[in-house]
Amino acid sequence: MAASEFSRYESVPVVKLDARVRRYRGNIMVSGAQSEDVLELSEAAERIWLWIDGGRSIREIGRMLADEYEVAEEEACADTAELVEEFVEAGVVDLHTP
Repeated sequence: MAASEFSRYESVPVVKLDARVRRYRGNIMVSGAQSEDVLELSEAAERIWLWIDGGRSIREIGRMLADEYEVAEEEACADTAELVEEFVEAGVVDLHTP
């Protein structure tokens, strides 16, 4: 694993206070306060969103995802990191480094 992946996986995602979150027709929708873009979350993305608590790292959330869906930990961590980056770009999550 490259050093940049290590540090990325150890980052802690934190939901922004001004993130907009709604449940519509059974799906969670999120958007940033300054954005018109809305992300409709899949079942797995919804689990990741709910596990973002400001205390768990991307790696810890990835491990939880791996256990929940019985997939390889590295794959789950990579998928979690990719989704968290989408959340950052959408303006709904900040990343804190330990």
